[in-house]
Amino acid sequence: MPAVREYIARDGRNHYAEWFNRLGAPAAAKVAGVIGRLATGNTSGLKGIANGLAEWKLDWGPGIRVYVHQDGKDLILLMGGSDKGDQQTEINAAAVLVHEYKERKKEAAKAAKIAVKTGSGKAPQDKTRKRRK
Repeated sequence: MPAVREYIARDGRNHYAEWFNRLGAPAAAKVAGVIGRLATGNTSGLKGIANGLAEWKLDWGPGIRVYVHQDGKDLILLMGGSDKGDQQTEINAAAVLVHEYKERKKEAAKAAKIAVKTGSGKAPQDKTRKRRK
């Protein structure tokens, strides 16, 4: 089963948590259900948007969407969310975060390769946060 984690941006912001924490209780419960399904490997509700970004659309209330990036089979990163009203703005922001994640992943791989060659043994830090249950 994949690990579902909240992505922490280079500037330290957690866009997903900021959005989630603004949701009312019923909406938060619906989103938590989606995250639970993702954590069990159920990605059937994901629809690819562009460049590694996908959305899970909840046909409930104001049309809630959860934006994720799936990195292989073992990791799903929560990038943000929206309702129908601010959908395009949030898609654009999530796409920027996916691009940033991919760049950071390349940088970490390069740093790890250098660490192995130089024998420093310092591994790059993990910039994701495990999803609270």
